[in-house]
Amino acid sequence: MGRRPMRKGVPDMKIGISLPTASREAFSPGLASAAQHAEEEGAASLWVNDHLAMVAGARSSYPYSADGHITWDVSEPQLEAFASLAHVAAVTTTARLGTAVLVLPQRHPVEVAKAVATIDVLSGGRLTLGVGAGWLAEEMHALGYSFEQRTSRMEECIRLLRACWTGRVDGFDGQHFTTPPGLVMEPRPLQEPGPPVLVGGASAAARRRAARVGDGWLPVTDADASSVTAFQPRLAEITELRKTYSRSGPFTSILKINCSRASDAEVVAAAVAARQAGFDEAVLDLPWSVPERALRCLRHAVKAVS
Repeated sequence: MGRRPMRKGVPDMKIGISLPTASREAFSPGLASAAQHAEEEGAASLWVNDHLAMVAGARSSYPYSADGHITWDVSEPQLEAFASLAHVAAVTTTARLGTAVLVLPQRHPVEVAKAVATIDVLSGGRLTLGVGAGWLAEEMHALGYSFEQRTSRMEECIRLLRACWTGRVDGFDGQHFTTPPGLVMEPRPLQEPGPPVLVGGASAAARRRAARVGDGWLPVTDADASSVTAFQPRLAEITELRKTYSRSGPFTSILKINCSRASDAEVVAAAVAARQAGFDEAVLDLPWSVPERALRCLRHAVKAVS
């Protein structure tokens, strides 16, 4: 990754936005409209979240709330991530497209590799794959995968994804997945050697995983400037961990900021704090119930960090 431009001694930072794929706003104002307007307002990237199924009455602890309870109505519609990105790719031209994050251990990596390569080709090489281990055990069990083995399965998935993106896998024999010799996977992604794989999660284990196998890190936090600032030493830790693991090459740090209860000023302050902490990009997860407000926050954040 090249050096970013500087502004008053601090690198400029990109701003992305989460699209409304997990609410009725996916239909009105509509996913395509939201994506096009966000791109026009300066969004450098457009992101979708991921659940294949929600489970009413699930007992799994949600890691992003103080009490462990889900903070949204599980009966809200949830669009599938890859289909959503393909739709968005067709109506945008410049913004990067990403998953924040895809629950990788509950999918077969060969299927994921094919979907990712297809979207990367059709979008002109704009895809970033953010992945996470998942937290909803009931969802993973419904799909036939072990929740307890999800972290080891995720790392193996990443290895197999990268093998598939070479175009041919001459036999993969892992703990969780195997492929026959001569597995042809065309088309290959437009990006070489493949779309960047960013590892989600803010825990110490997630940071080690990002340093060990990721092309970047994609944690989540609330729109609180002090909470965002606390990520600065964690970014420094990952830099040192990458040296320990003998990792080199580009590494991208993107912070997803939950703005569901934040004021306009708090959203902008959190974005500025992310720039000061050293992130390459901040993704604003804003409610789309009032599209004009979401776009206004995006516009102000872009101006504040560039």
